[in-house]
Amino acid sequence: MMLRVLADGPRHGYEIKKQVERILGGRTINNNVLYPALRRFEEQGAIERVAAEADPGRPPRNVYRLTDSGHDQLQAMIRDADPTLLADDNEFQTRVAFFADVDPADRLKIIAVRRTIIDATIAHLTSLRPDAVGSGWGLRVLDFSLDRFRHERAWLDTLQAAATAEGA
Repeated sequence: MMLRVLADGPRHGYEIKKQVERILGGRTINNNVLYPALRRFEEQGAIERVAAEADPGRPPRNVYRLTDSGHDQLQAMIRDADPTLLADDNEFQTRVAFFADVDPADRLKIIAVRRTIIDATIAHLTSLRPDAVGSGWGLRVLDFSLDRFRHERAWLDTLQAAATAEGA
């Protein structure tokens, strides 16, 4: 997400932090996570420091810019359809949030991988249902989970239709 924020233009660390937190729905990012990550991206050549802003009476702040290499790295990260990554809700939803940055074929590939994961989860939960019938509370949890995954499968259908229409 840090690279995606920088794709919109140069920013200093605090601006990056606030924008990522906004994308994450208010979850906070510790500076002990942010600044080491920025250093690693800088060492990899994905970002570069372009200036230091100084407000009167405050220490200067480094301004970071996404490099061409960083843009390529961002694209590769968004397009990554590794099933172990896409099994994680946050990883999948982050990719969907940035679908505007990838072509329709990559979107369809990511959606297909997630659909396989969701279908397998639904099949597994459905196989557990007969054993849960005797447990009222367990059955409630199981049925809630099944409904949630079925709802996501329907959402995947809408995502697939949109990606297909854009690719046509």
